[in-house]
Amino acid sequence: MHTLSTRTLSALAYDRGEEYDPSQPIAADLLETLSLVEHAGPVIGDDGAYERARRRRRDRREVSRVPEWFSAQDLIAAPWETAEQRFA
Repeated sequence: MHTLSTRTLSALAYDRGEEYDPSQPIAADLLETLSLVEHAGPVIGDDGAYERARRRRRDRREVSRVPEWFSAQDLIAAPWETAEQRFA
């Protein structure tokens, strides 16, 4: 564990509701908390309701979008074409 600055130690003590005096040894409770924090890892949970709804909206937009290769002209038959000619 790296050595914390007096400012950091003071802030930690303040968060715990304690007084911090740099001339005094570190309180046992604060030292124990710091040793636990050293081994802590990030907590990664599931996405929240807002993020899930946002992802669903984005997926719907991607699915409902008309592909770039599609052309409405492909659906309209020319007057001289018959259905058999067009789709054979």
